[in-house]
Amino acid sequence: MRLVLAVLLMFSGYAFASCGNIADNDQRAYCMAKNNGQSCGNIQNSDLKAACVAEMNGGSCGNISDNDQRAYCMAKNNGQSCGNIHNSDLKAACVAEMNGGSCGNISDNDQRALCAAKQNGQSCGNIRDSDLRSQCEAQK
Repeated sequence: MRLVLAVLLMFSGYAFASCGNIADNDQRAYCMAKNNGQSCGNIQNSDLKAACVAEMNGGSCGNISDNDQRAYCMAKNNGQSCGNIHNSDLKAACVAEMNGGSCGNISDNDQRALCAAKQNGQSCGNIRDSDLRSQCEAQK
């Protein structure tokens, strides 16, 4: 579950002002890299670091060891299909993000609320996870 959240979070746009409210060190470092131009080198999680490098510096998604995260990165950065993602929530989020599909197919409440906030400008207030809510609010 945390893996899926991390993937959803790492490809979202964040405002710098909210990065400091993120308790998770890796997610905060990713937010700082994305919004303040800081290095991805402060991220300890190897998959999140590789995804950060791929997104920020045009690196390869091939360095991501998790198959679903790698497939998501390739869909996001290289226009490949979301069909290679096995996790149903991540696949549904990918389809919603890439193809304008419905967020309603995401079973996790927080992930569905994040998707709806990103796509439709809905409130982040329904997200229970405080880190995810902070990142969602930073997008607005």
